Amino acid sequence: MTRSAGRLATTLCIAALMAATGPRAETLTDAMVAAYANSPTLEVVRAGLRAADENVPQARAGLRPRVAATAGATLATNNDRFFGGRDDFSDRQTVGLNGAWTIFDGGATDASVNAALAGVNAQRAQLTSAEQSVLLDTVTAYLDVRRDLRFVNLAQNNVRVISRQLQAASDRFEVGEVTRTDVSQARARLAAARTNLVSNQGALERSRENYTAVVGRAPVDLAPPPPLPQLPSSEAEAIEIANATHPQLEAGRAQVRAAEYRVEQARAAYRPNVEVNGNVTFGNTFDSDSPVRAGQVTNRSSQVGVQASLPLYQGGALSSGVRQAVANQEQAQAQLNETARLIRQQVAIAWTNLAVARSSIQSSRQQITAARVAFEGIVEEARLGARTTLDVLDTEQDLLNAQSNLVSAERDEYVAAYTLLSAMGLLTVDHLNLPVDAYNPDVYFRAVEDGPFAPDRGAILDRILGRN
Repeated sequence: MTRSAGRLATTLCIAALMAATGPRAETLTDAMVAAYANSPTLEVVRAGLRAADENVPQARAGLRPRVAATAGATLATNNDRFFGGRDDFSDRQTVGLNGAWTIFDGGATDASVNAALAGVNAQRAQLTSAEQSVLLDTVTAYLDVRRDLRFVNLAQNNVRVISRQLQAASDRFEVGEVTRTDVSQARARLAAARTNLVSNQGALERSRENYTAVVGRAPVDLAPPPPLPQLPSSEAEAIEIANATHPQLEAGRAQVRAAEYRVEQARAAYRPNVEVNGNVTFGNTFDSDSPVRAGQVTNRSSQVGVQASLPLYQGGALSSGVRQAVANQEQAQAQLNETARLIRQQVAIAWTNLAVARSSIQSSRQQITAARVAFEGIVEEARLGARTTLDVLDTEQDLLNAQSNLVSAERDEYVAAYTLLSAMGLLTVDHLNLPVDAYNPDVYFRAVEDGPFAPDRGAILDRILGRN
């Protein structure tokens, strides 16, 4: 069998299997993979990261040679023919090369490069944080759709149950077992149930639209969520993990380092600056009054030199720049401290929400069991005339509330678990082991960090930026 024939046979087998089993329901993993691939939010942050990468070669250029080409042409005349004077004119064309190379700048370039590298690390951490937000929004949207769909099913069932109760009350009224009040109570409760159904259907549509916006496609058939991810055994352990891995903290620490290097860069302005410079010029001049070679003179010149400068007084600008850089460093440190406090709070809140949701699940299941027994008993007692129609409707409402509470608690447990992962900094593609083609920021960085001297630079940039 040839290779193409083998591939055809495999394709036919897969198609036959899908036809036999029907379309596969979309899983939570499928939704997160689609959101990661389609999110415009991530594209925005990735573009910002590539822009931050460019700060590194720009900073390194401070201690690299600079070469510029020059060209000029000048036409000058002493008289104007319109005034009857003689046309005396000169024509000069020049081309040249100017070069300069700063060989010492007091450490300003080194500090600028280090600050740029720290900025890249901060932006990479921001990209990880954005990925966490997209994945958490996806989980929330996925579970919201499933919750609201179950709410609609419960509301539809509630309408059916109350419709039967209304019919039963009407039949009993016909034979004089109940009063018109019982019928009116059942009819009012049915109207409320229909209103509740419409409200839940609207909430479901809103959840579907939110899912479409987050994932990039509309929900069709969402499978039950997978088992909860592995979580730490205590709140203290979760906080410890968050302090070590949360991308916002990593970004804050990198921003503090960048601010510290900016202080060094500002202080370097006090130090000497040494530059090697030179130029080569070729000129061609034609003067109508010159007797030499029909007025044409060619000039060539070149020079090379060293220039050193040391600032003595800049009107207070240098000291002000240092104070400003120090203030920015203090601000970055304060922001890092505030971020650490907020993340600690987020972990604590997520941990509490998870515990509350799990307790609510347990109590709601017990409530459903008790409410179902009570409902069945009161329905039977109402047939014997020992209970009123209102008793039956109230008990049915208690059962509906318990079932709704269970649906909400199960959704809240999953959202709290993934929120806790996000608060710890672990809601990432790598930690979840998602089958995606993860964005690798090193590829673009390696292509640009050394400027035009990076190997295969053009091909790499064309691929990343979608030029081919």
